[in-house]
Amino acid sequence: MHKAVKGALIGGLVGAGVGTAQGVRGDDPGDRIVRRALRGAAGGAAIGLLAGLVLQWRRGRKAARAAKAAAKRHRLAATRHQLAAKRLDAQGRLIDVAEAALPKVEQLADKAAGTLFGVADAARPHVEHIADVTRGKAFELAGTALEAARPHTDAALEKVGDVAGAAQERALELAVAARDRAEAAGDVARQRALDAAESAQGRLSARDGDPRLILVRR
Repeated sequence: MHKAVKGALIGGLVGAGVGTAQGVRGDDPGDRIVRRALRGAAGGAAIGLLAGLVLQWRRGRKAARAAKAAAKRHRLAATRHQLAAKRLDAQGRLIDVAEAALPKVEQLADKAAGTLFGVADAARPHVEHIADVTRGKAFELAGTALEAARPHTDAALEKVGDVAGAAQERALELAVAARDRAEAAGDVARQRALDAAESAQGRLSARDGDPRLILVRR
């Protein structure tokens, strides 16, 4: 049932009840009570009708919003489904194209490999010749460099020999000087020891009253 009709019925009943109650409370005659009840029913029905129309409008608005949202969700789902179907279709086409092109790609790869091997075989003698020439030039340059460096090497060896000879002579001189100093120091120490022995023997002889002196000199 429409909410406006339901509101009018409920409002009419409530208005009639209110009008009847007011007439009875006021000790009105019967016909006046009836008129009050009819006016109350009419007013209540009008108010109920208006309230029912408002409620029905709000309900219809909510239903329209819900339907619009559902339609939007349905369109989004349909769009996603279409996009997924197109994606799958595109992937299937790509796979078909790849499968169709695979034999051609393999054939081209085989041809390219054969061509590369042929070029490598054809270029191998030239590469070996270039390597031999380069090796020969390298040996020639090395020999030239050795010949150019030989005078400098000989001069360096002579300088090293001169320095070594001078160092050897200097070492011999230092060794002879050290030996002379050691011999002189030994003689001085020996003389001091003899002098100390003679002095000690003299003191002993003087203390014991023995005029004899026992001294051995070398």
